[in-house]
Amino acid sequence: MTNPARCALTAVLLAAAPAFAPPEFTRHTTDGLDKQRPSWSPDGKRLLFARHESGGTAIWLYVTGPDGSAGPKRLTDRKTPEYNGTFSPDGRQVLFASITLSGTQGNLDVSRIGADGQGLKTVTDDQGKLAHQDWPAWSPDGTRFAFSSTHDGNQEVYTAKADGTDVVRLTQHPGIDTHPCWSPDGSTIAFATDRWGGLELAGVRPDGTGLTRLTESPGLDDYPAYSPDGRSLAFVSHRDGQFEVYVSAADGSAPRNLSDHPGRDTFPSWTPDGRGVTYVSERGGGIDLYTARTAAAE
Repeated sequence: MTNPARCALTAVLLAAAPAFAPPEFTRHTTDGLDKQRPSWSPDGKRLLFARHESGGTAIWLYVTGPDGSAGPKRLTDRKTPEYNGTFSPDGRQVLFASITLSGTQGNLDVSRIGADGQGLKTVTDDQGKLAHQDWPAWSPDGTRFAFSSTHDGNQEVYTAKADGTDVVRLTQHPGIDTHPCWSPDGSTIAFATDRWGGLELAGVRPDGTGLTRLTESPGLDDYPAYSPDGRSLAFVSHRDGQFEVYVSAADGSAPRNLSDHPGRDTFPSWTPDGRGVTYVSERGGGIDLYTARTAAAE
């Protein structure tokens, strides 16, 4: 085949191939300090995240605007560590993990505060024992939240009413069950588990029945996040040998590498319009927040 003919054939094949445009990135922070778990307010006007202070002296919750111009501003005036915050479905409340002192040791609780920084209250009860209670995730209607806890001796997934009462245990396994995420229709809670060896993603009904395996990969899969329409699942995976953000169908099928960068990419969270995934990335040299918008996400 002559060169002109080969070029013509290549052009035809390229024109016929599906277009997978690389994602467009929006950078929300520029300080380069380590961050955790971004969470958007439902109206998309506020972005909540935890930031490790310079030198690792503290980790606190901050709120900023979409373009970083309004903030970042601390959510609370607490002196002890706080992180893994998430806005309620109506945007009026925030649940987060908070360190409280118990004698000379630290206790990890779930606390609630108004989005205006008022009305701080601890909502989980450790029943007098040191416990690790973390990663709160609101139900779609805001009446309950899922979380992980070691208050029964092993790290399991639970739900509770928004005020911390009526605690229901969802998982029963000697391994690790953690980082729950509620589907938008309220039917499923996805979480990470090591019951099959390395960390994989699973789903369970809010009453603890119907356990389903969602991923199976050679590396760990963690931090599941449902898209607003419930059709997709973002998560972190090490299946390619480095921490990347993936997006799959809600059942874990058809995963694709969204972040695709040699630096660490983690803590995915969907934008309220469902057209992008916000996550922590090292792609800019430091550790900052970015949103990747793709045609596939739309």
